[in-house]
Amino acid sequence: MRHLLLAFLLVQALFSFSQEIKSPSEFLGYRLGTQFTHYHQVVDYYRYLSQVASERVQLQEYGKTYEQRPLFIALVTSAKNMQHLEEIRQEHLPESKKNALAKNDSNAIVWLSYNVHGNESSGTEASMQTIYELLVHKSSYLDNTVVIIDPCLNPDGRERYVNWYYQFRNIPNTLDPNSKEHHEGWLS
Repeated sequence: MRHLLLAFLLVQALFSFSQEIKSPSEFLGYRLGTQFTHYHQVVDYYRYLSQVASERVQLQEYGKTYEQRPLFIALVTSAKNMQHLEEIRQEHLPESKKNALAKNDSNAIVWLSYNVHGNESSGTEASMQTIYELLVHKSSYLDNTVVIIDPCLNPDGRERYVNWYYQFRNIPNTLDPNSKEHHEGWLS
């Protein structure tokens, strides 16, 4: 009986380590795109990915907004490339100083920035789907590419818009162009 319990615990531990990555919809509890995601939930999803796929996702905070929200990038690549990020960066420095494309066999570096304007809010939602697709369905792309994702360049503006939207939206949605939900006021 004791050996059976130990075997059960060992199998359970193995399955917990090979945990599947949740899609944004599974993680958030609603279908992505059907509602806006608050910025703290976006941060939570990226942190979740950096934990369950730590060999392929690394978060780097680069500052805070005026309203003290974290600004960060996610580095996404293969496990092999993740171990050589600094070497890959160094390989690209000479080419970047010449303002030219790399002519060597180095990995490509792709930078994706989302949501610079607060009320152009679908970009941040798209960033979550993009990183998920790269990790789950398009992971072969990461064999020769380092993708840098900034999920939201303007979290304060986005959060202002998301809060405004939730305050004035209609349920059910209305197509009436005179509805308040279609006339966001501009700050002045």
